[in-house]
Amino acid sequence: MTKIAIISDIHANLHALEAVMRDLSRMAPDRVIVNGDMVGRGPQSIEVLETVQRQNWTVIKGNHEDFWAQCGRGDLPPEWLENWWKPTRQQIEEMEPEWFTWMDSLPAECIIDLPGRPSIQVVHGSPRRINEGLYAHVSEQALLEVLGNTPHPVIVGAHTHYPMDRTAGSYRVLNCGSVGAPFNNNPAAQYLLLFWRNGDWVAEFREVQYDVQAALRYWSASGYLASGVAAQVFAYELETASFHFWHYVRYCEVNSLSYNKPASFIRYRQEFPVYRQFCETRKLPLHAVESLITFRDSQR
Repeated sequence: MTKIAIISDIHANLHALEAVMRDLSRMAPDRVIVNGDMVGRGPQSIEVLETVQRQNWTVIKGNHEDFWAQCGRGDLPPEWLENWWKPTRQQIEEMEPEWFTWMDSLPAECIIDLPGRPSIQVVHGSPRRINEGLYAHVSEQALLEVLGNTPHPVIVGAHTHYPMDRTAGSYRVLNCGSVGAPFNNNPAAQYLLLFWRNGDWVAEFREVQYDVQAALRYWSASGYLASGVAAQVFAYELETASFHFWHYVRYCEVNSLSYNKPASFIRYRQEFPVYRQFCETRKLPLHAVESLITFRDSQR
């Protein structure tokens, strides 16, 4: 039996990665593919890279590796020097140049083509862009446009931090979810296990429990949370297993707040549960700017 594990979006969360590695030892896949975004968001990027590199795994470049390699070349966007980006910038500044070279050399895809079986294209984002996600909520036509004319009938993406298994036209489209920063309200470290059975690829979405609070305690003890508000937003994502980073930025813009001030984030944490209930009651999209404006106006 061919058994393939696809893990992704570890995001510098060594606690979650180690839990998944213990599960992998039990599941004993024939091959492990790391589908990008090993670094960023958490405080242990170097430790995660070292751990991954010690394994006999196939590694694909994610948008975070792509951006970090760009930063390593000194090609920084102007806003990167702002204090808002300090938590991530500090990690990049502490990294040895060899890591940037390695991340830059990673391939953008992995093709699994076994005799008598539908080929699988593994990409971090989509077949056409490294930072374009494959989502469950978009229309079939929209998903087909993202897939382009890829010749591979099975596509496995990552990037969105949401596990998925759906069809679009003749394609089967999967998302392996996130090991270190899931956004589907499930704090477990998540990955995809594929195995061949009865003439088809069977997808098993693994959910590995680990001590999230221990990870957060490390984030605090290491000084990472004190390095800036952005680090606290990343921690809130880990705590709630949901997306907040750019949503928090948009929240601050709508409410004329400075997103790099701790008081702004305290207010966001207080209001977000109320805002989420507001959106659910009115069937508003949670992460839309228009929903934020509607909520703001309702509180006046």
